[in-house]
Amino acid sequence: MNILVNILIFFLVIIEYLSFFYVIYGKRRQDKQYENKLFIIIINIACLVCIVWLGKTEITLVLALVMSVINLSLIYHLLWLETVSLYFLAFLMLSILESVTGYFLKYLLHLDNAVLSLTYLTIIIALLWVFYFLLGRKIERDAFILEAGMNIILSLFLLIIIAMLSYFTYALSEVINTRQGLFGLGLVTFGGGIILVTFLLMIYYFNVQQKYQIKNEVLEKYNEQQKKYFELLLEKEQKTRQFRHDIIAELIQIKNLSIKRDYDGLEKYIAETLKEISFISKYDYDVGNDTVNTLLNYYLLPVRRRCKIEINGYFSDSVNVSDRDLCIVISNLILNAIEAVDKVVNYEKKISFTIKVGKIFTYFIIKNTYQNTEDKIIQNEILTTKSDKRNHGYGLKNVKNIVEKNSGELVLKVEKNQFIVELRIRN
Repeated sequence: MNILVNILIFFLVIIEYLSFFYVIYGKRRQDKQYENKLFIIIINIACLVCIVWLGKTEITLVLALVMSVINLSLIYHLLWLETVSLYFLAFLMLSILESVTGYFLKYLLHLDNAVLSLTYLTIIIALLWVFYFLLGRKIERDAFILEAGMNIILSLFLLIIIAMLSYFTYALSEVINTRQGLFGLGLVTFGGGIILVTFLLMIYYFNVQQKYQIKNEVLEKYNEQQKKYFELLLEKEQKTRQFRHDIIAELIQIKNLSIKRDYDGLEKYIAETLKEISFISKYDYDVGNDTVNTLLNYYLLPVRRRCKIEINGYFSDSVNVSDRDLCIVISNLILNAIEAVDKVVNYEKKISFTIKVGKIFTYFIIKNTYQNTEDKIIQNEILTTKSDKRNHGYGLKNVKNIVEKNSGELVLKVEKNQFIVELRIRN
């Protein structure tokens, strides 16, 4: 019977953390992870053998916690550093919830420790999924995820809260075994639940505020880009009007040179005229979409003197992607390419922007020369050595979110000193 209880506790702990990551952190399993299925089954069976052989509840709990980390990383396809960071915070929050639920059940139903563990684990899992079906599906998937530095601060805060709860619950349950003590224990456990809920609400509203701020910054940036682009168009239009104003005089001069048979002067004059026409006609990049044109001209015109620019492809304004989404995707990818090219020392500086339109998807391929000294790509994620890890890569995260929202796909790779971003977005 004890072995069966330990096995149930082992699986419930793993399910508890998988549920927490799914419901609270918004993590999802991807189709590309089927190659890990056999390995996941093998290591879980190995742990079950250890549980049956050793038969101790304490060892079962330790194995369950360790296996939770491994299962989370493999099933949700997370980097180990990300898994450990999120797991530690989840462990502390679930510890508070387990303590609150456990102490309440212990003095309400007088259960032994093994059955008590099974009961509160089952209740917590049920509460997580009730929350998900009532509210969780309406909340953005990363609403409760913070940056690593903030996770550390909140983890320290939770450790202090757990220490306080543990001390007071021990004092009230073991030292002051009276009716007043039980009432105080109820207040402590209720307070622990309130603290946990308040903690989650703080994270949620902090993230909401941050996202609104980022959206406002993106909109301001887009408006500034549109303003700059319109200024470029006005400048081009002014030069075109000036050329049209002078065209009659230009033709008269050409006719005079022709009458005088001054062919050298005629050739030189025509060459200068054609140069001016060429300057006007090639003043900007045009791929058929006003939003993308704005971004290409705003970012690439200032850098084309110091690096080679190639723009290929054409697509219309009728593509089924919002201007805001296009602005975020294209601006971030181009800015990343320019930043990478500026660091290149030993190779030709080059940025290539290609658009391919299919029946279902529109494909964007951005290539840039890459020094390949700072960043690494692991599991389609960029790991940077920059000190400013919070801001670096945040734009790429926004790009990924938009690509996923539009049923697309983003691929990062490095080939022959070139950093390549390939993405597709549904038309």
